[in-house]
Amino acid sequence: MKPTLVVTGALALAMLFSGCKPQAKKTESGSVALVPETARSRHFAAVNSQLELGGTLYGYADIDGDILKVAPYLRTLADTVAEQQPMAAPFLKQDFAQILTELGFNDVRAIGLSSVATAGGGFSNRVYLHTPEGRRGLLSGLGDKPAEFTHARLAPADADLYAESDIDAAALYAAVRALVVRVAGEPLAGVFEAQLQADASGLGVTPLGVIKSLKGRATLVLRTDPERTLTIPGPQPFTIPAFQFLARVDGLGLSIEPALAKLPLFTASQEGAVKIYTVSQPSPVEGVQPVLAVEGTTLYIASDIAFLRDSLARTDGLAQAPAFREALAELGGQGNGLTYVSPRLFTQLKRLKSLNPQLPPEAVRGVDFVLGSLPAPTQPLVAVRINLPEGILYRARWHRSLKQDVAMIGVYNPVTVGVLAAMAIPAFQKVRVASQEKTIINNLRQLDAAAQQHMLESGKDVAYYNELVGPGRDRYIRTLTSVDGEDYTALVIRSSDQELSVTTRSGKVVRLAR
Repeated sequence: MKPTLVVTGALALAMLFSGCKPQAKKTESGSVALVPETARSRHFAAVNSQLELGGTLYGYADIDGDILKVAPYLRTLADTVAEQQPMAAPFLKQDFAQILTELGFNDVRAIGLSSVATAGGGFSNRVYLHTPEGRRGLLSGLGDKPAEFTHARLAPADADLYAESDIDAAALYAAVRALVVRVAGEPLAGVFEAQLQADASGLGVTPLGVIKSLKGRATLVLRTDPERTLTIPGPQPFTIPAFQFLARVDGLGLSIEPALAKLPLFTASQEGAVKIYTVSQPSPVEGVQPVLAVEGTTLYIASDIAFLRDSLARTDGLAQAPAFREALAELGGQGNGLTYVSPRLFTQLKRLKSLNPQLPPEAVRGVDFVLGSLPAPTQPLVAVRINLPEGILYRARWHRSLKQDVAMIGVYNPVTVGVLAAMAIPAFQKVRVASQEKTIINNLRQLDAAAQQHMLESGKDVAYYNELVGPGRDRYIRTLTSVDGEDYTALVIRSSDQELSVTTRSGKVVRLAR
């Protein structure tokens, strides 16, 4: 839900799969007008209607079908791997364009984003992913139609973090299973599913049962204490602000409760319609005693029984807090995801260094790096995700403009090539290095076999390269090709050697044990 992460992913798509497409021309008066409709991107109007024009940033990228251009790169990579791993070859002979389509990557046809400064010193940010033909595959796991954000009453008015999001794990599983069927066939997909259906623990719970029940909304509440602290024990104890949390997940109650009832770790009790499972052993962290509860099909996990009871009994809480109501009035009270972060959370996090003066210097540097990247907002940061009929819209009231995330990013074709190379080269490099090492070992193995034959025939206990390799009839190997700058000519092979080795151009030593 964090807008900076959203826009990073969106812009990555824009960089990877689009060139720079001019969308406007100047009129006689010097103002900019849309290009003729015949030359206009067919998705522009739909995306533009979801954005705010005239702020600090406005961007649009048409990526219709461009995602499929990755397929040839994947095909080349698969062929390279198949050459080195023949057993994997049958699984790698795939229609990668179709796989990308079925996973839903090709559903996003255009991307738009905008940032507008607000009177409060923050920014109104928007990111829109245009999916005119709906969402399938992995994108189907983002939920269905938007609905009211109704669980904010669970959070206290001074909550530091509140998040609510739709999730459809069953849809995600269906996408993964379809991929397994395509790659490995229905029989192996059946084996995969049978393993997930197995009750390995004997507690009446299966992984597939949990996955298929996880459909609905997941909610997280976090409240920190501005005065109290707690210490996490360990070789290097770490002190943090005291906190309370509550997680609520639709659908998991029925699938998890059989295990809770059988585990001796929990003590069960009933409070009205809520079945409470308290951890019977004391927690190693003072002030935190986790508790689980089931209400119908809903599962709750809380830091302690008092916070759970307060949350379930609360009727107003954060839902009636002025700052929260103001943010929702601006961003919308309906959606599929919501994130609310109070300024106090960042203040609390910045206390970590002063609370832990005993940290070693290397740990202090790490803490300084993390704390230095934290913002200092003066008002709550709020973001909403909305599933629209033809796309996904992210709206946020954030502490900075999206342009700070894209200042160093372009959408020109040279960058596109560079990013594709950055993605592909490491994978190809790993395959190439593995292939080279395998070839070098084979060369050493040939030399070792030739040396042993030479020593057997000559009665000597040493063999030189020029006695083993060459065009003459008395040589055992006609040619030996270097693959990474390694030099075999200086090798002297003795019968007492435990291994043979050569050094590559990059300094890597490749060894063959005898």
